[in-house]
Amino acid sequence: MERSTLVKIALVGGGPSALFVYKRLVESQRSDIEVEIFERSDRLGVGMPYGPAGAEPEHITNVSSSELPELPETLESWVKRLPEKKLQEHRIRLESFHEDRVIPRLLLGEYLQAQFQTLLETKVVKTNVHLNTRVIDIRELRDLGQMEVLVSTGTHRFDHAVICSGHNWPRPHEGKVDGYFDSPYPPRKLAIQANHPVALRGSSLTAIDAIRTLARSNGSFIQTEGGELVYRVAPESQEFRLVMHSRNGMLPCVRFHLEDPEVPDEGLLQRRDWLKTRESNEGFVPLDLFFEEDFKQELKDKDPALYDKVRTMSLEQFVTTALELREERDPFELFEAEYRESLESLRREESVHWKEALSTLSFALNYPAKHFSAEDSLRMSKILSPLISIVIAFLPHSSTLELQALHRSGRLSLLDVGDDSEVEVTQEGIEYRTRRGSTLYRTYVDCVGQPALGLEKFPFPSLVKENTVRPARLRFRDPEQGRRHQEKSPDQVQQDPDGSFHLLVPGLAINDNYQPLDAEDRANPRLSIMAVPYIGGHNPDYSGLDFCERASELIVAGILRSPEPAPYSGSAA
Repeated sequence: MERSTLVKIALVGGGPSALFVYKRLVESQRSDIEVEIFERSDRLGVGMPYGPAGAEPEHITNVSSSELPELPETLESWVKRLPEKKLQEHRIRLESFHEDRVIPRLLLGEYLQAQFQTLLETKVVKTNVHLNTRVIDIRELRDLGQMEVLVSTGTHRFDHAVICSGHNWPRPHEGKVDGYFDSPYPPRKLAIQANHPVALRGSSLTAIDAIRTLARSNGSFIQTEGGELVYRVAPESQEFRLVMHSRNGMLPCVRFHLEDPEVPDEGLLQRRDWLKTRESNEGFVPLDLFFEEDFKQELKDKDPALYDKVRTMSLEQFVTTALELREERDPFELFEAEYRESLESLRREESVHWKEALSTLSFALNYPAKHFSAEDSLRMSKILSPLISIVIAFLPHSSTLELQALHRSGRLSLLDVGDDSEVEVTQEGIEYRTRRGSTLYRTYVDCVGQPALGLEKFPFPSLVKENTVRPARLRFRDPEQGRRHQEKSPDQVQQDPDGSFHLLVPGLAINDNYQPLDAEDRANPRLSIMAVPYIGGHNPDYSGLDFCERASELIVAGILRSPEPAPYSGSAA
């Protein structure tokens, strides 16, 4: 049978990742493309964070219109066209709305859905959409040079498949243990009366999501005549308390004015430069190179006085200094000070440069992380990432005010539990053990955020069974370091026949074009993956819509360069 001249592409998942891939395909103006989109919900573009699976009306975005990647219409323009009823529903006043304002996440979901619909209506690309359709499995038909997508109603064959399946929140305890929640999502499950203390693991944006829902279910926020926001607990929830357990004892940083709302291309260490570095660096890209070029140099241009203080610091010295300055203060006092700093930043339209530079560094590190040595990967996860997770949260002001109100009312506290705390289910309840002792809770919510998942959680078993994908790992530059790490953590390190040691990192291995690697380190030209839970070892930064926009560029470029891939052989890693 003669093969079709169309390039057939499957998008497995129809959320924000698929939206940006589809946008790139439309922009290509190629008439020889046919796309099929498989989405398990009844809407395109929304995904988990921006629909009922991840948000309720009280949940606010931490990005504004000016920070979003380009779509057919800007968020600001779209909001200003909304009917008055919709604006009132989301408490938006047009007279004070502008491109730097943040909006409810559910409304952002409606915006993304509208952008997807606009792209579909262009009819540039022949497209079939399958809503309310769950993909059961994906198979590689190597002899035919195709991918097969299996759904409950049958199978579909494609030249390329792009996995855009989004977030996944495993539930090992939830539903089996009363009061135990493995994540705050979907948040409607936390709309419960809790006339007792509630333990939250973590103090990130995920914890803020849980706090906003639980607080409303057990009381209300009221604006006083003097303009202060206060929290009043419900009569039936007099014992309600929220106790955050944080390994660093810190709250996230508050949103401030960003001079470069979108991550800039100019100024970032370019791929061609760090590829040259690999050639003279045993195949590795040094973490310190990015710290020097994408953090310090950013400060040199924008905050010379601060640059003079940090220019001779190592990565470890800088992070230690930054964290020590925060650890010296009560977390809620620091939170209040940073709120005032953010108001001043917005009033003056001046950035807090070191925080914005750290955000840029976080994004810059994501792409080359698969080329780090195991030593540098461990440095990043243990030293740099804890600081980044605090600083680049960009907590919206409405969330900030609510946390302050809860704390003033005695309903919110934060415990510094270090790295050695643990949670255990006992007959008496849910026991949270820390260096301070242990406490029993009736309700516990794990708020550490999206976990990086291994192949055992990968939802397409045939790709694992047939070795189309393999676990991600990173080589130790110093074999002796690898040997010592293996002695301490034998399950985390592999030794190859050539004597090299490799650190196992979460998820599956990918190359620079987001193509998975097989057991022979061969990249698959027919398959791409941008589902972040399953590539966390080689793609450690969860960069939201920025990640979707950049990854889609590389994925679509790879697809369009190879319109009719043949069965592959040899390494393309």
